[in-house]
Amino acid sequence: MPGGPFPLWSFREDVYVEPVPQLGIVVVHNRWEDTSLPSPRPAVLEAMRRMSLGPISLDNVISEDVDRRELAVLLDRLQHLVVRSFGLDPERPLISVVPLTQQASFLLPETPLVHPVRLSRFALIRTDGNHCYIESPLSLHRVILHRADAVAQISPLIRPFVPAEQDPDSVIAYLLAAGMAVQADEGDPFQPMRFAEDRDPALVAWSAFDLMFHTRSTLGRHDHDFGVTYPLGEQWSVEPVVKPRSADAAIPLPRPTWDRLIAADPPLATAVEAGEAGRGYDERPLTVEELGELLYRTARVRALIGSSLETSTTATSDRPYPSSGGCYELELYATVDRCDGLPRGVYHYDPFGHRLEPIPAEPAGADELLETGRLAANLTGTPPALLTITARFRRVSWKYDGLSYSLVLKNVGALTQTLSLVSTAMGLPACRLDSGDTDTAPRVLGLDWRVESSVGGFVVGHRSAPDREGPADRYAVNDADWVTRAQATLT
Repeated sequence: MPGGPFPLWSFREDVYVEPVPQLGIVVVHNRWEDTSLPSPRPAVLEAMRRMSLGPISLDNVISEDVDRRELAVLLDRLQHLVVRSFGLDPERPLISVVPLTQQASFLLPETPLVHPVRLSRFALIRTDGNHCYIESPLSLHRVILHRADAVAQISPLIRPFVPAEQDPDSVIAYLLAAGMAVQADEGDPFQPMRFAEDRDPALVAWSAFDLMFHTRSTLGRHDHDFGVTYPLGEQWSVEPVVKPRSADAAIPLPRPTWDRLIAADPPLATAVEAGEAGRGYDERPLTVEELGELLYRTARVRALIGSSLETSTTATSDRPYPSSGGCYELELYATVDRCDGLPRGVYHYDPFGHRLEPIPAEPAGADELLETGRLAANLTGTPPALLTITARFRRVSWKYDGLSYSLVLKNVGALTQTLSLVSTAMGLPACRLDSGDTDTAPRVLGLDWRVESSVGGFVVGHRSAPDREGPADRYAVNDADWVTRAQATLT
């Protein structure tokens, strides 16, 4: 049937309509709840049944005004389950707007568009190989572009423009209603166009990627699979609980003793208060005993759980820092510049055998890593050693859906805090790196960055004289003297 456009209606794919005539009700089963409704008129029930099968034109089912009114009330109540579509023919939708949460509501513009329209700067477009999707962290809907001509119709929206056609059923109208497109504010036509989202104090500090990451790694604003779902199934191999050991000769590291630690370590309160004492390092080298103690106390494998084999893909492990789900996907690589008892170079830390495995990196590669660490830590000189933290991503993503990378970052925080406390207890300054280089580190370390990549770092060395006074603009609030008192006990 030529002409159109044709408004089309359907339910989400996870909706099942079950009439229960003996009780005089119809139950609408969905992902959030089972909604019981009084049995509607036959034509309305038939419309609901067809909507559960796919997009339909309601005019093909409903002919009586009384049925239209009843269906309108019902669909308004169930709008968080209703997919709104339209097409240029009644059989094939051009665009669909899918609600993602129970709070989703959809209302097409009632007045013609008189102000310029553009895509929201938070709208992100992707494809699964069959359809094109538009999503936004600000929207409680997902837009599906079913056909190439729908994709072509959004191209003018890359910059503000006034649509020539004012049809309420159009790609632009549906994008506006879904929050994927925005309309300019009314203002002086001789002044630059202004859009509310560009001036909203709550949004100006967010990038599209950061806000999308925030909303998709938490619950509440999407309908994606989330949590422990084992999304990879048995199709892909899982990283073993301990990274396979290198065949090259490894360097055993000294191990501290429990009795010495108990006798020499300061109280926890001292380590907490004296931490992050400064980012200055003197020229003294580390010792292999210090590096070995730091790694042993923070990152060794204390036990395997579920299997005695370090090559097991189903086992978890126990280590000194917490890790979500016991995945322990983080690895440590030491780039050594000055360390008595250890040649200059790049090493992988084997947490099972407590040893360093040499990485066949060129000297220039070690220099590049150390320089990256120096810049990230805002140091004036090369640090004695740099610990690069990487993640074997599949150790987490094989188990978790939707939040695996956010868990990696949380685990990095747990590891770096453990490194900070132990470093401080050992009399070494604690210097976490706020940024890294996901190209340099994998390249020098010989890694495929898509499989294992740098996610954090930590500088190790001996402190220069601590600045007990702190910066000139530091204003004491709550027992600020605890810091200097704690630092004094460590010197």
